[in-house]
Amino acid sequence: MTQLYTLLYIVRYTPLILTVATGSSADKIGPTGEDSNITVKETDSVSLKCSYESKSSSIWLYWYIQYPHSAPEFLLVKGARLYSSHGRNPTDTRLQAKATSDSTELSIRGLKFSDSALYHCALKESTQ
Repeated sequence: MTQLYTLLYIVRYTPLILTVATGSSADKIGPTGEDSNITVKETDSVSLKCSYESKSSSIWLYWYIQYPHSAPEFLLVKGARLYSSHGRNPTDTRLQAKATSDSTELSIRGLKFSDSALYHCALKESTQ
């Protein structure tokens, strides 16, 4: 599984999102856009987006959240390409995910200070 790591800080006055990508040589997933630093504050909305490259037609895109000194926690999964109509909705209604044939986006509305965390985007190819 190839992953993107996005660190989201929501500070009351000077918040920041820092994105760092890692990946394997077979498939690639990483931040979309030239600027990986985004300024946000509480109650704002934010979209975390990553693009991917894969030859597979059966793609699952996962989003996780990780708090300091804790293991990553599953947020949601979204299918792409052949699985574009599949996925699991998050229990937090402020979260929404979109997927295209080459990217995924996690939107968070009404940001809270407790949303400050490390966000992971991961790609998994599925065998049919």
